[in-house]
Amino acid sequence: MERRTMNQVPLFSSAGELANMVITSNLIDVALAKIPELQRGQAALPRSVQPIVYHPTPNRTIVVFAPPPDSTQYPLPEGGDLVPYPDFDFLYTKECPSVSINRAALNLFESLKNHLSGLKTELIARDGQLIITGHSLGGSVASLFTLYLLDSMNKKSKCRPICITFGSPLIGDFGLQHSQWNSFFLHVVSNKDPVPGLFLPSSHTQTTAYKPFGTYLLCSELGCACFDDPDLILKLLTVISSEVAGGLLQVVDYGEILRNLKERAIYKGPRLAGERFADSFSAGIVMELETIGIDRTKLLQHNIDIRRMEAEARSLAKKTKAFDAKKLNDIKKYMALLEWYKKKSKDAKKGYYDCFKNGEFKRDIRIGEFMGHLNAYWEDMVAQADRKPQKEGASFRTSWLFAGTTYRRMVEPLDIAVFYKGGGRDYINSERSQHYKLLEQWYEEPAKPPTREELDSKKQKVSVLLTEDSCFWAHVEEAILSCKSLTNANSTTELRESSWNNLVKFGEYVMEQIENYAVSPEIFLKDSCFMTWWGEYKAYIASPSNPCSLRFIEFIDFMKTGRYGVYGGSEVP
Repeated sequence: MERRTMNQVPLFSSAGELANMVITSNLIDVALAKIPELQRGQAALPRSVQPIVYHPTPNRTIVVFAPPPDSTQYPLPEGGDLVPYPDFDFLYTKECPSVSINRAALNLFESLKNHLSGLKTELIARDGQLIITGHSLGGSVASLFTLYLLDSMNKKSKCRPICITFGSPLIGDFGLQHSQWNSFFLHVVSNKDPVPGLFLPSSHTQTTAYKPFGTYLLCSELGCACFDDPDLILKLLTVISSEVAGGLLQVVDYGEILRNLKERAIYKGPRLAGERFADSFSAGIVMELETIGIDRTKLLQHNIDIRRMEAEARSLAKKTKAFDAKKLNDIKKYMALLEWYKKKSKDAKKGYYDCFKNGEFKRDIRIGEFMGHLNAYWEDMVAQADRKPQKEGASFRTSWLFAGTTYRRMVEPLDIAVFYKGGGRDYINSERSQHYKLLEQWYEEPAKPPTREELDSKKQKVSVLLTEDSCFWAHVEEAILSCKSLTNANSTTELRESSWNNLVKFGEYVMEQIENYAVSPEIFLKDSCFMTWWGEYKAYIASPSNPCSLRFIEFIDFMKTGRYGVYGGSEVP
């Protein structure tokens, strides 16, 4: 399997992919065999969970968290209370700025923290495949340890953890659901096991603060089915819990279950159903549910709407296509066409901003269509990143921030052109899209002032660079409006004074961009609206006694002496 960076993309692309690995891998047999062995060794510690590390091969490590032998009678002795856990602040999001964990599982995890801290350091330094597993309460602690481990890993970490739990109860609330790390967790649940449903309500009319996260492999004598939609998983666990409620807690032999499953292919409902039903997607969901012993009658008894489940599953399947190859290729194609458009516009001595704003050719209309596709793609990408937990979101952004910055610098000027062509004013404060603001904020967070060497390098490349401030043309348009206010005989004294101050700030801003080689030479093309503004403003300046700041005088001198004509070391056409 190709090695991937865990903080950038999911380890597995689908629930089925992860489940197939577990069922067909010999690693799971080894892990399951070690759990009862570890339990027997803990007989003197009836209420403890202890990890043990195995190295079946040089490139494989298994960490097993086994519950105490009496855990079938007392799986969580402190009950189902949820308590906030600020140490997991790396999972916080804007939508959910806190995470709560089951009190009993958390207390056990905290009691092992010193030992687990050393184990974490050891595992991060190892290479190869890492399986973290546990049964019942041991699975709860295994999940917490995996999150603890993942938070400490970075792109250079060599091991790739997969957490596999068996018959474990839910451990947390809504705050666990947003992590991209969900793809590292597989929870195996038998339809005969009451432990996973301990904290679920007995009736569908009741609610619970507990929420599942990760992929669930639900098993019965007939087979198994995979699910990664948390709402659907919660409903199915509720059905299973109600079926086994009231009986004695019993040990479920998950080793035997998985050995039986290895003799058959993992259930692929949608594909098989397509041979028998007109709507293979809908039929596949029904057949998967029947495989784990949940038929339509049980769904109706628990007020679960199968049509809504189908709609949600379709929506989820559609969302997972956000990163497919065709879509990425389309985005690259649209950006390449914008590059071509930029070159054609430069040949017309206007620049692509002015060409698009004037809209004189058919290609200008087509560019508007490409811009729409690009905006839709990046608005969705930015929204996804902004919803992610803080640390994970930052890592996720890093992988595509360069492409996002290029997009912002290329496309936002076109949005600005549309805005001012329609008579708008003050784009930055009244119209600018949130996704542009976030892309700029994320790019500037790690940015540092350029060194002399970097400035020299930018000077050599400035002729092919994009203007760094994607709002540059909004500043130009506002300067044009301020210049009109200065020359308008009906303008009040206050308006003229305000307009003059705005122009002073604009001149200082432009000079700073020039000195840092942060603007494209295209702004100096003869028919650009920047040069049109300069012509009007130069005519307005009556004498050197105007109250110019020193830097504004420097800008005026730069323009009057024609030094812009060789800006960046090459002659501007």
